[in-house]
Amino acid sequence: MTVPAIRVLFFTNRLGGGGAEMQALRVANALDPAEFEVDVAVCRAGGEYERLLAPTAALHHLAPARVRSSTVGLVAAALPLRRLVQQRAPHIVCSFMDGANAVAALAVRRSGGHPRLVACVQNPLSQELDDPRHPVKRAVFAAVRRTYPRADAIVALARGVAADLVHHIPDAAPRVTVIHNAGVDDGLPERARQPLDPDVGPVPHPLVLACGRLAPQKGYPDLLDAFASIQPDTGATLWILGDGPDRRALEARVAQLRLAQAVRFLGFRKNPYAFMSRADVFVLSSLYEGFGNVVVEAMASGAPVVATDCPHGPGEIIRDGESGLLVPVADPARLAAAIRRVLQDRTLAGHLVAQGRRRAQDFHVTKIGAEYAALFRRLA
Repeated sequence: MTVPAIRVLFFTNRLGGGGAEMQALRVANALDPAEFEVDVAVCRAGGEYERLLAPTAALHHLAPARVRSSTVGLVAAALPLRRLVQQRAPHIVCSFMDGANAVAALAVRRSGGHPRLVACVQNPLSQELDDPRHPVKRAVFAAVRRTYPRADAIVALARGVAADLVHHIPDAAPRVTVIHNAGVDDGLPERARQPLDPDVGPVPHPLVLACGRLAPQKGYPDLLDAFASIQPDTGATLWILGDGPDRRALEARVAQLRLAQAVRFLGFRKNPYAFMSRADVFVLSSLYEGFGNVVVEAMASGAPVVATDCPHGPGEIIRDGESGLLVPVADPARLAAAIRRVLQDRTLAGHLVAQGRRRAQDFHVTKIGAEYAALFRRLA
């Protein structure tokens, strides 16, 4: 007798651009097609992760192609998502990020069917609401405050994120479970061995690498100040992968520190793992994170990691002195000391690489996907 498939509809803004979107992709791809029938709905088309979606999953673009704003895209996708839920009749609707979670809750409630809603929270609400005067943030918070207590499950990607959510929305507590992000998949080691993009040129050594959006959250001014103090005696080069609104300000800071010959902003790269595997140290200087996917990805790629012990992810990933080094947030001096220590103590660096690779397997997509599959089975 054939067991009917569990139909799961994933929903997010776009398949591209960040850790939440990569998490949605990895979970969708990890589900066994013999047991799960997967649809992925996105507001905006053209995300760079779309090409990585498993051929067994159906991809749906909901908002008009002309829409470029993520906020407008969510609003425009609300009615098409409701229709898709009615058409596909999923057992589970699993959405990622607060705005998408609110829209998914509305679509489920008005679809006339009875799918279970799984809302995946990828960032701490405290940071998402750091500017209560922002009208969009205010509207999103009002929406999730109403909808999260009604969700069938809320997945927080870290224990700190879960505690923060319950602090702001106590009624949601019974629904909350923690499933860490999937930072590793079977294809990562091969991609880490691939050559760098042709425009990059030779790899300098020692190489310090950072990767993430050029935005205040990532603490790049602290990294630049730390790097300025170690560059003269180590001869290191700093490469930063990613784009964002702070690029001009950071470039100006590099010029002010007279580091123009030692720092390169390389923009978004489709394969950051090839860079990570060649780095002498990978640095996360964030002021806060939801989880910090890049920490796991760098570990799996073979880079020793130095990270700020920021809310809420790195401290749940790294055991200080074993799988990486943790330093206080917004402390360039301590950050510099940790980077210098890894660059100058190759025995330590080798130990961090070995233990980091081992720790990264705890976040393999097979393990994390199995946790999501177990949740979906229970709800369906």
